[in-house]
Amino acid sequence: MIQLLKSRLTPFQHKAFRNFFFVQALSLIGSWSHDLARAYIVIEMMGQAGALGSLMLAGAIPSLLLMMQGGVLVDRIDNRKLMMITKCILAVMSLALAFITEFSNIQLWQLLVFAIIEGVIISFDSPAYQTLTVRLVPLEDFQQAIAINSTNFHTARMIGPIVAGLLMAWHGPSLVFLFDGLSFLGLIFVLKTLSLRDVHRVVKNKQTSWAAIWDGLCYLMENKSLRFFILQLLCTIIFIFPILIVIFRTYIKLKYNLSADQFGYVFAFPAAGAMLGSLMFAAIKPKKPTNALKLSVPLVVGLLCLVPQLESLNSAVAAMTIIGFFTYLCFASLTVSLQLEVKEEYRGRMGAIIGMSFMSIGPLMSFPIGVFADKWGYEFTIYISAIVFGFASALLALLQRQK
Repeated sequence: MIQLLKSRLTPFQHKAFRNFFFVQALSLIGSWSHDLARAYIVIEMMGQAGALGSLMLAGAIPSLLLMMQGGVLVDRIDNRKLMMITKCILAVMSLALAFITEFSNIQLWQLLVFAIIEGVIISFDSPAYQTLTVRLVPLEDFQQAIAINSTNFHTARMIGPIVAGLLMAWHGPSLVFLFDGLSFLGLIFVLKTLSLRDVHRVVKNKQTSWAAIWDGLCYLMENKSLRFFILQLLCTIIFIFPILIVIFRTYIKLKYNLSADQFGYVFAFPAAGAMLGSLMFAAIKPKKPTNALKLSVPLVVGLLCLVPQLESLNSAVAAMTIIGFFTYLCFASLTVSLQLEVKEEYRGRMGAIIGMSFMSIGPLMSFPIGVFADKWGYEFTIYISAIVFGFASALLALLQRQK
């Protein structure tokens, strides 16, 4: 048992990975607390899923336009230096938002402006982060490092809402934004001191940015396995991400009339489910990660359809926790497969595709789905999204099997 545990924690043997892991944990907690505090302000202000979706849309548009450019840049320069710049800007933005929230009556348009700027910065930060892990550990520990980083991400996603709820109940959202801004300091310092491994990649310096983007897209789409992973990831993002991030937050908040601290506690549970999923994924270390889809996709569909039928808050939270567990398995199996399959010289552009899925396409779809839910009902929207997701996933699996 001890030997098995050691084999699953081999990335921690490397100093660079350890140092980055722990400071990134604090920064992620700050980011997730920031996200929930901002969502709470919008829901309190407007009481509509469409308004929260518009906030997601504001950050998604610049990411959608610039993320592939960020991926090309990461394939050509030192991703660590790029991350130091992006983290510094994000820290300043959080501190500025804390000041505005504390000393004035913050308006929706101000949050939208911050979201747009954040979307621009994330366009370069996300591909840089996606490509950093391969430089923290040797190749034989790469899959485990990805899985452990996912555990870190979802642990922060669980703790962040609790921290946000406590800080908002104590003082208000401004304290959450202050905490987020300060949480970047340790990460910036460690990034500066990290000793990273060299990776071999072929850089086509004579290519223009647009030619490099086209070259990367052609490579990703011509590889049958990568194409399936990307299409299934996009399918999951388009139909499930808006439900988890916008519809559930609005629907549960309004249905059960949650206070600020209750709002934080409730939405820590789906993140706890995802964290348990990441722990299981890291412990099992599957040889073929996408086998998880065979179980996860049907269960996500079924549980999504169950949530609107539940009357008590506790049962709804339990269902959302299990949804978080199996949704994580969907995302992890696909992103890990992409990371393992891609050639090194295309890793930045592949990281941009993953980042664009989560940071652009998911938030982008949150706006129309949020508006649809405001008009036709949250419960009907959850049913439709679940059914379409299940059908599209089955069709992709059938096409992949035939090929």
